[in-house]
Amino acid sequence: MKSPEFNFPHALLLALLAAALLMPACSNGDGGEPEDNFVFATDPPAAYTQIDRHAAVEAGTAGIAASAGLGSAPIRDSYNASNPVQDAAGMWVGEITDSVTDLHSALDDDLTGLALTPATVEETLAQAGPVIVPDTIKYNPDQPTGYPNGRKLTDPVVDITLAAVLLKLGTNGQDLSTFSDLPLNPPANDVPFKPGFPYLADPH
Repeated sequence: MKSPEFNFPHALLLALLAAALLMPACSNGDGGEPEDNFVFATDPPAAYTQIDRHAAVEAGTAGIAASAGLGSAPIRDSYNASNPVQDAAGMWVGEITDSVTDLHSALDDDLTGLALTPATVEETLAQAGPVIVPDTIKYNPDQPTGYPNGRKLTDPVVDITLAAVLLKLGTNGQDLSTFSDLPLNPPANDVPFKPGFPYLADPH
């Protein structure tokens, strides 16, 4: 029986990661039971105001705000205050279509000048739409892990998303790695990721 596809909201992922990072700090130091040294808020979700969300990389910029200028506060604020249920219901389809249209109007000549083949607006919506609508991290355990199927720390997620938005994939050798393979991108972090938990590189 095939495993279902999971939508994993970015906020939940961050909450789980934060909980995992706090767990070692709660130990009493001798391997015994954790000490209760933390006081956690018990306010209901309605007591908070949602000001940001960003599971699907660049959904709020390349996908939403480009038609009004990147960083347009009214559109971005409204988008960040909404949720994936509203995404799936089509709340932002008009803004996404406008943004994609404006991006191609501005950039297709440059892409052609670089010997790349731009996607049409319809092709972009078909390629990138399932990634950014709804704005969640999608994961299908039957498929190889790597953005947009889950997300590894080493994934060049912005380059992958922009390739899906701008390029006619499968034509002229173009695929999701086209932009990330360009030599102007650094090949790796200047400080490598750790091989074990918590995996992130030390700050510097």
